[in-house]
Amino acid sequence: MPTSAMDGLLSSLALDGKILVDCTNTPGPTGAEPPPGTPVAARIAGLAPGASVVKAFNLAHVDVWRMTPPVFEGRPLAVPLCGAPETVSSLVRDVGCTPIAAGDLTRAALLEATAAFAIGRWMSGFDAQAILTPA
Repeated sequence: MPTSAMDGLLSSLALDGKILVDCTNTPGPTGAEPPPGTPVAARIAGLAPGASVVKAFNLAHVDVWRMTPPVFEGRPLAVPLCGAPETVSSLVRDVGCTPIAAGDLTRAALLEATAAFAIGRWMSGFDAQAILTPA
């Protein structure tokens, strides 16, 4: 869904008390929208003020989510969570991953920037996983 469609969609739903997981990587359009770099999760939170918005699941390719569980060289995939209630941490554990608390929604822009950088490297043929080697 393009971010421009969020206004109408989110305002038409009863979202008070609901948890919304934002797994996107597309920054909102410019103009009347938030400035570039504003995380989509923050935009969603502004459009659904009664909901609990969490940025998660945006750093892995869709094929990773087809793995059961997503484990690499014996290590479960780590999933950073911004604005994460315990319910989403439980969901991450349920799919075989490790939840990583990454701060509030203001830090979601860092996850989106990380995804843009890593995906760009993968698309150019570089092994982006080599950037963050295990200790």
